[in-house]
Amino acid sequence: MTPEFGRALPTPIGWLIHPERKRVLFFIRDPKSLMRMPKVITQLWYSTAEGIPTRMKNTRTMELGDAVETWNELLNNGWELVEHQINDDAA
Repeated sequence: MTPEFGRALPTPIGWLIHPERKRVLFFIRDPKSLMRMPKVITQLWYSTAEGIPTRMKNTRTMELGDAVETWNELLNNGWELVEHQINDDAA
């Protein structure tokens, strides 16, 4: 019997900005997680009115499914994807 595998979820990656521009949230795939069980790291930052991160509030690691759910919920609640991503090399 062949096991059935669900479709792979896309990993949310990038910066989301709060509607009032008080915080930004960074999503990145955890490079230490297994390919078959990917995890996502999020970093919540305080930001300037321009959306520039100033100080990190917290870091979390979560399962891919939870990260996708959080990403979609934030977008539905008015958070926006930062079009010009902040220094990809530093992140």
